[in-house]
Amino acid sequence: MSKKSRRERRPNLPPEAFNVPERAPAPAMPDAKAEPAKTSATVTSRAPASPAVPTTANLRREYGEVLDDLRLTSLIFLALIAVMVVLSFIIR
Repeated sequence: MSKKSRRERRPNLPPEAFNVPERAPAPAMPDAKAEPAKTSATVTSRAPASPAVPTTANLRREYGEVLDDLRLTSLIFLALIAVMVVLSFIIR
């Protein structure tokens, strides 16, 4: 089996996913005697990211199908246990 490389893994996500501002490319300077370049990078203008506001969700409405599936699964489980108990008395 071949050895796995130890290169740094980077997720395939856009920079917005990490809330990192993108930097604009530096303009090309044709003349070296021109005005000195600013040391700080310019950031593209965007709407500021608002902090995540917790919203109160009705969990019963949100996860209604999940609760129905859990209820059905528990009924099937109890029915199978009952069948196994009855069969244990018959097979004896």
